[in-house]
Amino acid sequence: MRSRHSIARFRFGLFGSALAVALLLIAKQGRAADDYSGWSLNFTPVLMGPRDGYGWGGGVDPEVKYTIERDGARLSAGLRVGGYYANDLFGIMVMPTLRITVPVGRLEPYAAFGMGYGWIPEQDAEDIATMSRLGVVFRVNQRLGIGLEGTLQKIERSEFRFPSLGSAVTFDF
Repeated sequence: MRSRHSIARFRFGLFGSALAVALLLIAKQGRAADDYSGWSLNFTPVLMGPRDGYGWGGGVDPEVKYTIERDGARLSAGLRVGGYYANDLFGIMVMPTLRITVPVGRLEPYAAFGMGYGWIPEQDAEDIATMSRLGVVFRVNQRLGIGLEGTLQKIERSEFRFPSLGSAVTFDF
């Protein structure tokens, strides 16, 4: 019998997959201003509410990425570095990321995933870090976008697992 945690993980994965397919199907109905390929910098301050007996947390995770426009979808590969205070611990994550964005007018909904290195200095613990993210950016102009995103992150074999909600700012070069 599946635990509640594995059922929730399965549902989140299923929801993310369904959302990605739906976004791909509506891509041709509306697109952001111009086809775009190039470098950008994303900056995401995040906030984590208290839960399971832990206090408030927060962090920041800047990311540099290169994006290629292909048939209404934007595919990006990047490098993300994050520092967080979560579950009463400070952790650092460094990882390559992949993102798919399907512009609809000025809105750019996306799904992003990453896997890399995670370190908790207080415990001298390190392991594989993972990140899954869904968000949407409103394109203010060709170089600036602002948005909101929800993220699930963790460092394997540790208590460093948390959901977060944060703003998103992107600057295109």
